[in-house]
Amino acid sequence: MKVFAFSGSLRTGSWNEQLLAIAARGLAARGVALDVWNFKAANVPIYDPDTDGAPPAAVVDFKARVRGATGVLIACPEYNYSYPGALKNLLDFASRPPAENPFKGRVTAQLGATNGPGGTLQAQAMLRHVLAGLGCHTLPGAFTVSRFTEAVDAQGFKEPRQQQTLDAFLDRFVDELRLRSR
Repeated sequence: MKVFAFSGSLRTGSWNEQLLAIAARGLAARGVALDVWNFKAANVPIYDPDTDGAPPAAVVDFKARVRGATGVLIACPEYNYSYPGALKNLLDFASRPPAENPFKGRVTAQLGATNGPGGTLQAQAMLRHVLAGLGCHTLPGAFTVSRFTEAVDAQGFKEPRQQQTLDAFLDRFVDELRLRSR
């Protein structure tokens, strides 16, 4: 099993990048091969339908890496009760043309971190809707963390209960990956 993982945040050192790193360690401990992609470094341009015939190299690379994975793990921030426009742009770019949509049949799992109280739940619901439309098998629920800087230190989660909840979420993800990869 291989998981393609990335953060939908473009901010260097974002809470979602940090959460993704914690989850990636958990997946690696479960024997899952990981391909972690740096969204910011890819420098994906604004999607323009006129470029469908010649997508930029970053999008070609992204699509190939999604195709090469059993599942996709996305750490998604919340901006104004939704997910970031840059993430929507990436998903639109990568899913074109429709016959080359790399997401179809992939198992997706969602994470989210915020320093506020909402845990990115609004963003996760909207992202799940789009992923389902792309033909993904979306894992029910999401693992979200509110007040991230209070919940995490250099070693990971301060409260064992949060780590246990993440572990249960990752176990569900791995179970679904196994089920879908038969």
